[in-house]
Amino acid sequence: MNEERHHEYEPQDVEPLPHEADTMNNQSTYPSRSDWRPKSEERVRHKPRTNIKPLLLGGVGGFLGAALFFLAMMLWDSPTSRFMTNELIRTEQAVTFTESDITTAVTGAKTSVVSITNIQRAFTSNSQWEAGAGSGVIYKVEDDTAYIVTNFHVIEQADEISIAFSDGQVATATVLGEDPLNDLAVAAVELPDNIEATPIVLGDSTTLQAGETVMAIGNPLGVFSNSVTRGIVSGVERTVPVDTNSDGLMDYNAEVIQTDAAINPGNSGGALINIRGELVGINSMKIAEASVEGVGFSIPVNVALPVIDMLERDGRVTRAQLGVTIQEVIAVPGNVREEYGISFDNEDGVFVEEITPGSPAEQAGLQVGDVIVKIGDREIKRYVDLRDALYRDATVGDTVTIEYTRRGERNETEATLTEAR
Repeated sequence: MNEERHHEYEPQDVEPLPHEADTMNNQSTYPSRSDWRPKSEERVRHKPRTNIKPLLLGGVGGFLGAALFFLAMMLWDSPTSRFMTNELIRTEQAVTFTESDITTAVTGAKTSVVSITNIQRAFTSNSQWEAGAGSGVIYKVEDDTAYIVTNFHVIEQADEISIAFSDGQVATATVLGEDPLNDLAVAAVELPDNIEATPIVLGDSTTLQAGETVMAIGNPLGVFSNSVTRGIVSGVERTVPVDTNSDGLMDYNAEVIQTDAAINPGNSGGALINIRGELVGINSMKIAEASVEGVGFSIPVNVALPVIDMLERDGRVTRAQLGVTIQEVIAVPGNVREEYGISFDNEDGVFVEEITPGSPAEQAGLQVGDVIVKIGDREIKRYVDLRDALYRDATVGDTVTIEYTRRGERNETEATLTEAR
């Protein structure tokens, strides 16, 4: 320990320095030099000098200083202090990245992102036009065939799909399967000798955290191919109601990644990558079209992959069905409520309008006029809840418990789900 040295302070005759704040409207936030320089005898000459007060003050000050020093040493050596110190060290050792890391990630991934042109033909002539443009991601190359995932709305109603690779080479693609509900589609391109296709590295969207840096790569506005926008993950495991057929009724709660990286028309179907250049999401303007500026959505790659596999293999997605035509209770007219004994105070649940003959619903004993309020563990309040219960929670062949009301009485039954056609 360094030897402590103490000096007795004797007041000295020193002229006060001019107050520095005089040059700033005579106001000062911080102490000026005249506040801490030794005061001159002139400023204290009217006060009687005494040795008792300085001694008392010095003694009290020494005692307080020693006590504070002792307390600080105890706190420094306490478990809490050590924990806080370790926390600070962990914070300082957090993983960081540089601009070159971002450039490296983008450089490695953008060769796997393609531009897509939706070409349609007129019914009455042989003329054709570009009906739309978007982006796609090469997720697999096998036997000289590149497999590309994009959004359904990018290739919807297309008579021909043109693919432009990152090097400018162009080829025609064949659509293998479509899934409007998840806004996903898969296309394949037979690669000629002059085209090299590189599949993107697949990441894990379940490990994403809010605040993590991400980049969106695509063909914004159908003009600027291989454009990059940078942002952060604003939220994970978000669900957004989606109207897939533009009928004004929400069809499905899409699970999405929320980001502030710009996702524009033409950017749809492109890649959302992390700082390692791995694919973590498929951008979708369709899902984001009703959102506000600075809020974009991307389909998590872990949600997309099972759908991609089914589209590539079967050309469609297999989903379970109950076999009912329904309407939300909140929209049921008053005369229908009276007919089936539905309380006017009841706004939750789905009203069974029609039952398909031979369907799981019919075999379970459901009737027209019943109100389904729960399937399995999921409360059914709106149409999207029923879709989630059938498409997200269950698969074909599952037996589910259904709770429903009939003329105000709550009942329960079971149904074995079949494949939707």
